[in-house]
Amino acid sequence: MCERYSLTAEVSEIMDMFGVVKAGRCYTNRYNIAPTQTVSIVMNDRHEQRIIDDCRWGLFPFWAKDAVNADAVRLESRSYFDGMLKRGRCVVPGSGFYGWRRTEGEKAPRAMHIIVPGRNLFGMAGLYDEWRSPGGELMRAVTLVTVPSAGPMALWQERLPVVLDQEGMSDWLNPSVKEFGLLRKHLQPLEPFQLRSYPVTNAIRDEQYESPDCITEIRLA
Repeated sequence: MCERYSLTAEVSEIMDMFGVVKAGRCYTNRYNIAPTQTVSIVMNDRHEQRIIDDCRWGLFPFWAKDAVNADAVRLESRSYFDGMLKRGRCVVPGSGFYGWRRTEGEKAPRAMHIIVPGRNLFGMAGLYDEWRSPGGELMRAVTLVTVPSAGPMALWQERLPVVLDQEGMSDWLNPSVKEFGLLRKHLQPLEPFQLRSYPVTNAIRDEQYESPDCITEIRLA
């Protein structure tokens, strides 16, 4: 699963990268983003313009299997995703994500920061649900679409979020695309050579820990 990620970018960078025309509440320069926290997503508003706004990471009920991560292969077989696949596709901006790897000489798995070299900012495929609370407040919750890892990384990180290329992002955010078959081709893992992982502090286990050293590479003895 992907249960932590980072976003080290300014609002202006995100708007330029994703063609956003209006920014609502946007949370940037985050180093240890965890489920149930408020995150930023890029989506279409009712005028079909790209905007960025806030969203809770984790669908309801939170304990459900697809709350935080949704398996790309299972999307069509889950009826509760039907509306989200048509009207709730979004892109979750990120700069890296975390996994856990057992290393020699350490009792606990080591936190690993996984990045896409040459892409300090990228978009992960997401699905969000939206509703009104009893008090009339607009509520939103998102899940990250994931696929199996490939190559050596698959030995310690079973699944990775879908990182979209420009064509994939354009189709995923295109409200006129309703047929999932046209989107399926974009839900693929990156090739092993497109990713780099390195060890970081295990302090990220604490979801309240938020510091630039979360993404700083450390040297293991």
